[in-house]
Amino acid sequence: MKHIFYFTADWCHPCKKTKPIVEELNRESADVKFQIIDVDIEGELARKFEIKSVPTFIVVKDGQEIHRTTGAKTKEQLEALVNYE
Repeated sequence: MKHIFYFTADWCHPCKKTKPIVEELNRESADVKFQIIDVDIEGELARKFEIKSVPTFIVVKDGQEIHRTTGAKTKEQLEALVNYE
């Protein structure tokens, strides 16, 4: 299974715009699991992944990072991440 780590924060306005789309895709996508990670709560994990800004999306397949992107995304852009190979 592919995972998409979604690094976010409550104070981040672009994150607030993107989060409902992420939650919707999480319900709709059987092959991909979005992991929503609040950088203020999971600071050590954010440091491990060297998160410099939020929102950040990291696509992980077979335990390996295969793609990373930052900034607010549309539903179409997030669907492209779901289908990223």
